[in-house]
Amino acid sequence: MAFKKTFICPYCFSQHKIKEAEFRCTNKRCKDFDDIEMTTYENGDLNKPLKGKKTFKADSKISITLPKYAYCPECGKQTFKVVCPSCHNALPEATLFGRDMIISIVGSRDTGKSHFIGVIIKELIERISIKFGGNMVANDDDTIKRYETFFGRKLYTDLQKLDLTVSSERSVNNGAYKPLIYILSFPHKSSLPFFNNLGKEINSFTFVFFDTAGEDLNSEDTMSTLNKYICNSSGIIFLLDPMQISAVRNQLKTESISRSSSVNWESAARSDDIMARVSRLIRNNNNLPSKLKIDIPVAAVFSKFDAIYSIIPEGSTVLETSPHCANKSFVLSDWHNVNQEVQGLLKEWGADSFMSQLEINYSNYSYFAVSSLGLDNNPREDGGIERPRPHRIEDPLLWLLMENKVIESSK
Repeated sequence: MAFKKTFICPYCFSQHKIKEAEFRCTNKRCKDFDDIEMTTYENGDLNKPLKGKKTFKADSKISITLPKYAYCPECGKQTFKVVCPSCHNALPEATLFGRDMIISIVGSRDTGKSHFIGVIIKELIERISIKFGGNMVANDDDTIKRYETFFGRKLYTDLQKLDLTVSSERSVNNGAYKPLIYILSFPHKSSLPFFNNLGKEINSFTFVFFDTAGEDLNSEDTMSTLNKYICNSSGIIFLLDPMQISAVRNQLKTESISRSSSVNWESAARSDDIMARVSRLIRNNNNLPSKLKIDIPVAAVFSKFDAIYSIIPEGSTVLETSPHCANKSFVLSDWHNVNQEVQGLLKEWGADSFMSQLEINYSNYSYFAVSSLGLDNNPREDGGIERPRPHRIEDPLLWLLMENKVIESSK
């Protein structure tokens, strides 16, 4: 049944062999047991263990595959529900039989990570995936509910900017620390065009978004325990707050700076420091010596472009609308121009330390600039916004999808 040999759990980010996956009984009349693995994942309070139906490994003589179903050793009933052996969360089918697509979105405190996640998910579902001939849906009702609770309702109904994300260490009781899991699907395309209309095969990808609080990145200890998903990423989107750069602040009005920031820029960890920690974390986890570069592609992204676009040179490509969705491919000429323009601005503004960290540690990286809320939509003093109309928010993600050979490129 399974062609993959290993999988990465989209909840706890542990890696397992396919044959190690477990089943959970779904018979409501079956006995409940203390679920230590789920309790550890949810809150860690083993004195008050959560209850759940029996979990067990399938009795399979073929060691490299996973059967479609198994029989509960307690009640004998058939079950199709597969769970992670480490945390006992139910595994999406695409995790077991499709490609893992963990995109890490990192950056210091108040760089706009929550706004980026809240808007890019809605754009992927309603616009981007459709333009590329696919679709993206939430993995389960829990993801739908938490997206609306933490992102959708406030951004698109209340028309208010989002609050700063609560640290994972302090949010285990409200579900904010859990990843949002989506399934991105595209029709399989054969190298022989004649066969594209014959089959019904679908390529599915498990897309995982994890909203990390900036303070979770302030030390390598919390990064190692709370952000281990970074090491298994297919790509990293690293958000840069332009307000941390003095050369940028000096060109903006004080009002514009305060409206685009929830914390004093001086209290936020430096982007180059966080990049260094992320790099060390990956190297230590993968036993990668310093002489070798990390092969995870990194999109370095200027966030809050709505606050700084007035100081961008007139005629810059980055001021134009993104062309990728309209072309149904990643347009390399546009990407090249934007990459060069943003890189040039960073050099002009004295962000050499961050650029050096990126160049020394990573073999594949690119620069982007986005606005999650949209140009001329900088939050008002009361936090009010107009409905998000993002500017180039898809660019870094589409570049990562191209680098992972999920979408095609064009000149």
